Amino acid sequence: MPVSRPMMRSDLTVVELDGEAVIYDEETGDLHHLNPTATIVFGLCDGRSTMREMSQDISAAFGVAADEVEQQVRALIRRFRGANLLCPPGTGPGDGAGGRG
Repeated sequence: MPVSRPMMRSDLTVVELDGEAVIYDEETGDLHHLNPTATIVFGLCDGRSTMREMSQDISAAFGVAADEVEQQVRALIRRFRGANLLCPPGTGPGDGAGGRG
């Protein structure tokens, strides 16, 4: 099974203000507001990092236990997928490759 590297859709309009993101999906007309934590995770959805790698980066930056961070990152990624903010799994540039770009 290929490794998933979440990647935000390129056709979304994302505006960040004061650490929070507002995302407009022109395809559906939906508007999404992300809190600062979700904004950090969404910003890391560039198709290069796995959820574990994202969690390790956040853990190191904020001094929080990696396991705790990973649970939260996975929950946010599920929400992003449910809101159709990410490319389908397996379509990112790094999916299936071994390691970061």
